[in-house]
Amino acid sequence: MFPLYDENRPSKRPYVNYVLILLNVISFFFFFMQGTLAFEKEIWNLGVTPIYILRGQRLWTLLTSIFMHADIIHIAGNMVYLWVFGDNVEDTLGHTRYLLFYLVGGIVASFAHIASTLLSAFTSPLPYFIYELGIPSVGASGAISAVLGAYLLLYPRARIKTLVVYIFITIVSVPAYYYLGIWFLYQLLMGLVSLTGLFSSIAFWAHIGGFVYGLGIVKAFNMKPRKKTVVVPEERSVRPLVSPWVRTPLVDVSVEADRVIILAALLGVGERDIKIDIFEREVVISAEHEDLRFFKRVVLPVSVLPRVENFSYRNGVLSFTLYRIV
Repeated sequence: MFPLYDENRPSKRPYVNYVLILLNVISFFFFFMQGTLAFEKEIWNLGVTPIYILRGQRLWTLLTSIFMHADIIHIAGNMVYLWVFGDNVEDTLGHTRYLLFYLVGGIVASFAHIASTLLSAFTSPLPYFIYELGIPSVGASGAISAVLGAYLLLYPRARIKTLVVYIFITIVSVPAYYYLGIWFLYQLLMGLVSLTGLFSSIAFWAHIGGFVYGLGIVKAFNMKPRKKTVVVPEERSVRPLVSPWVRTPLVDVSVEADRVIILAALLGVGERDIKIDIFEREVVISAEHEDLRFFKRVVLPVSVLPRVENFSYRNGVLSFTLYRIV
């Protein structure tokens, strides 16, 4: 299984996590591009070698080793794990505390590895022979393991998109407690095997130590995931963009000898909202107020003058007079 990304997005940008990834990549390629011999020399110089640390020498390598990697696969795998899990842990701890947590986690992991090499003196087939004491250890795995331990307690139910390669290649969504639980059990199993004297190029006890440190810090300080602010859109009344519903008013036309009297029901509008257009044998009555609209075209049986007389609008009833053309 290989993690691709988690579905739990942080509330703030993880700038420290970005910088850590960048520093690891830059330092690796800076030394790697100098050639094989120079690269191996720097691993010996900057990697944490147990025998020197036990003597109190070259203590700076406890930090420099965190930013050194053995090969392309080594750094690629570590940076993917840091990218997937580091952002949310930084979101909870904050930038400064996350950086301190990460660096201390790497140092603790190195001491866990040194302790395991000493323990192997009593568990390996060759008593008191510790081959790994003189071999440098490099990589951010221990510090990243601390991040994984913290993530497990902070976000146990977060879903991890995972690439699974087994007969078929597929991508599944796995809960963090399951993914990281399996990961830790594998590290623990291989760590126990390494104590039997079988040499391994992987410092499994650095992973175990870093992971336990991450669990312990979160538990000891009772850390909780940062509550994410949910932005609720402000409710506003929005006038629809569609045309208002057009109503046809009731209209009554009374024709007399010299004039035409027109009555129209326009409930809900104001006097200023009413418009009257007069043609020789036609009258157009319209009114609009907010979403209320009236429209009526009235054909007259006689010709009239284009002038409104006796205009009145009361209680929703419009009345006006038009004089006939003689």
